[in-house]
Amino acid sequence: MEEQILKTEGKSKKKREKKQRKESLLLKYGVIAFLEILTFISVFLVFISRNIKAPIKSIYDESVEYFLDSAIDNVKTWFGNQVTLLEVFQRAIVDPVDNPEHIKQRVKTVPKPDGFEYCMVFWDTNHDAKDGGPETFNTKGGTSVAGILQKEYYVNHKKDNVSIWLESPRMAAAGGYTMPLFVKSDFIDEKTGEEITGGCVGFLELEPINSLGKTFFKTGRISVYDDANGLRAGEDILGESDVEHLQVYTRTFALNNKVWKIIATVEKRELEEIANYMQNVSLAGGFLIAFVLMILELLIIRTIIVKFSSIKNNIDDLNTGDKDLTKRLTIYHNNEISQVKKSVNVFLNTVHETVTEIGNANYNLKETFGSVKVQLDETKNQMDNIASEIQAATTTLEAEDKSVTDTSELVAQISSNIRTLNQMIDSQVEAITQASAGIEQMIGNIQSITSSIDKMAGEFTELNAATAEGIEKNRIVNELLNSVLAQSKTLQDTNMVIASISSQTNLLSMNAMIESAHAGEAGKGFAVVAEEIRKLADTSATQSKSIGENLKLIAANIQKVVESADLSKASFEIVSDKTNNTSDLVYSIKKATEEQSEGSKNLLETLTKMNNISVSVQRSSKKIEDRALSVLDAIASLKESSKNMAQNFNKIVSTTEVTQNTTQNLHKLTEDMKNAVDDISERIDEFKV
Repeated sequence: MEEQILKTEGKSKKKREKKQRKESLLLKYGVIAFLEILTFISVFLVFISRNIKAPIKSIYDESVEYFLDSAIDNVKTWFGNQVTLLEVFQRAIVDPVDNPEHIKQRVKTVPKPDGFEYCMVFWDTNHDAKDGGPETFNTKGGTSVAGILQKEYYVNHKKDNVSIWLESPRMAAAGGYTMPLFVKSDFIDEKTGEEITGGCVGFLELEPINSLGKTFFKTGRISVYDDANGLRAGEDILGESDVEHLQVYTRTFALNNKVWKIIATVEKRELEEIANYMQNVSLAGGFLIAFVLMILELLIIRTIIVKFSSIKNNIDDLNTGDKDLTKRLTIYHNNEISQVKKSVNVFLNTVHETVTEIGNANYNLKETFGSVKVQLDETKNQMDNIASEIQAATTTLEAEDKSVTDTSELVAQISSNIRTLNQMIDSQVEAITQASAGIEQMIGNIQSITSSIDKMAGEFTELNAATAEGIEKNRIVNELLNSVLAQSKTLQDTNMVIASISSQTNLLSMNAMIESAHAGEAGKGFAVVAEEIRKLADTSATQSKSIGENLKLIAANIQKVVESADLSKASFEIVSDKTNNTSDLVYSIKKATEEQSEGSKNLLETLTKMNNISVSVQRSSKKIEDRALSVLDAIASLKESSKNMAQNFNKIVSTTEVTQNTTQNLHKLTEDMKNAVDDISERIDEFKV
C-alpha cells in the first residue's frame, strides 16, 4: 500500500515537473510590453492618418489668423501714429488762444508731419470759399478757395461735431493716393474772445502702407484693401481670377470710421506639404516615444523582477542555506513589493512559531517514546521471565502429574494389599483355633506385611514430599500468575498511554497539515512529515487497540489460571491431609506388625491376646481400606486437577507466546516511531529558531 502511494506521488510530481517550464519574466513581460506598445503605435498611426490633417489645418488656420491679426495691428498702429502726428501738428499751429492771422503764418512755417503729402487748416467763421464755405490754408504756403462743403469730414464735422474723421482714399495731384484725415481744431480768438471751431486736415500718403503687405511661410501673402476695395498693400488677390489653388482667409477691421479688409492666401499644396511633414514628424515622434516607453517599461519590469529576485534569494537561503528562521526580509519602502515582503515576513513568523511548537511537541514525544521504550523493554524482560517460569512450571507440573500417577498406582496397590490383609485377618479370625499350626505361616505373612508396610511408608513419605512440593510449586505459580496479572494491568496502563500519545500525535499531525496548507508551497515538506506522523499515529492506535484486546484476553486467561491454581491448591491441601492420615495409619500398622514380629515367639502363649489384636487389626484394616479408597478418590481428583492445570498452563503458554509476539511487535513499532521522531528532530534541528 505504501509503495503504491509512493508511486502515485512520484507520478504526480513528474506531471508537475512537466507542466513547470523555465521562463524569463523579463522576456515574457517584455514581449507583452512590445505588443502593447505595438498596439498603441498602430492605433496612434491610424489616428494620425485619419485625424492629423484636421488638427494641422486648425493649427495652420490659427497661424494665418495670427499673421492677419499682426497685419491688422500694424495697420491700426500706423494709423494711430499718423493721427497722433496730425494732432501734434494741429497743436503746433493752433494755440488754445489764438487768432486766424497767426495760424495762417504758422501753417506755412511749421513743417508738415512725416507721411503726409501736406496739411491744411480751416475755421468755421471763414466763408471766403467759392461755395460759401471756409477757405483753407496749407503747409505749402498757399490758400484754397475750393469748396469743402461737400467733403465727408466737413459734413460730419458740422453735423456730428466729430473729433477725428477719415476720408476715402483719392488720387493725389502729384500722383499716387492720399487719404484725408480730419482732426478737430478749436481756439479762442484773442482779439474778440470768441470761441472758434475748425479743423486740421492731413493728406496721408498711402505708399508707406505697402510695407504692411507681408509674406509668410513659403507661399503665404497678405493684402490690405480700403473701404472701396482699393488695394493699399500687397498683391491684388481680389483681382486674380484663378483662386482654386489658394486657401483664402479674409478679415475686416475698422480704421476709425472706415471699414477696411485684409486678405491672406496660402497655396493649398503647401498646406498638404505641411500636413505631411507634421504627420511624418508625429509618426517619428510616436515611434520614438514608443521606443522610449518600451525601454522604460523593460527597466521597470527588470527593477520589479530584481526586487522579487531578491525576495526569492532570501527565501532560497531559508530553504537551502542555513535555514535560519530568525532572518527577516528588510523593508525600505511602503509599496506593493514591500507588502509582499511583509507577507513573507508574516509567513516566516508563522513558520517560526510552527517549527518551534513542532520541535517542543516532538521533544516531548521523543521523551514519551523513550519512557515507553524503557517500559516496553522492562515488560519484554518480564514476559521473557514469565515464559521461563511458565516453562519451568510446566516441567514441574508434568513431573507432578507423573508423581500423582505413580502415587495413584501405589495407593491402588496399597488398597489391594489392604483388601488382602482383610482377607488374611478374616482367615486369621476363622483359623485362630488353628493358630498353632499356622504360626510360621502367619510369621511369614507378618514379615511380608511388614515389608509391604515399609514400602508403603516410604511411598507415603515420597507422596507427602511430592504433595508439599506441589503445594509450593502451586504457590509459586500463583505468585507468578499474580505478577503476570499485575504486569498485564501495567501493560494495559502503558497501552492507554500509547493510545493517548497516538491521539495527541494524530492531532499534532492534523495541526501541522493545516499550518503547512496555510504555508502553501513552502509548507509542502512539512505536509509530508505531518502525513507520515499521522500514518504512524494511526498505526500506533491500531496496534494499541490490538494490544489492548490481547492484554484483556491475557488478563482473563490469567484470572482463570489463578482460579484453577486456587482449586489445585485446595486439592493439593486435601491430598496432603489424606496422605498424612494414611501415613499415620501406615506407621501404626508398621508398628503393630513389628510388635507382632517381636511377639511372634510368644504367639502361642498369647493366642487370646492375638485374637483380640486380630479383631482390632480387622477393624483397623477396614478403616485403612476405607481411607485408602478415600485416598484413591482424592488422588483421582488431584489427577483431574493436574490435567486441568496442564490445560490451563498450555493456554498460558499460548497466551504468553501471543503476548511475547505482541510485545515484540510493539517494541519494533516503538523503535520505528522513535526513529521517525528522531528524523523529525533532525529535520527541525536544521532550522535556526
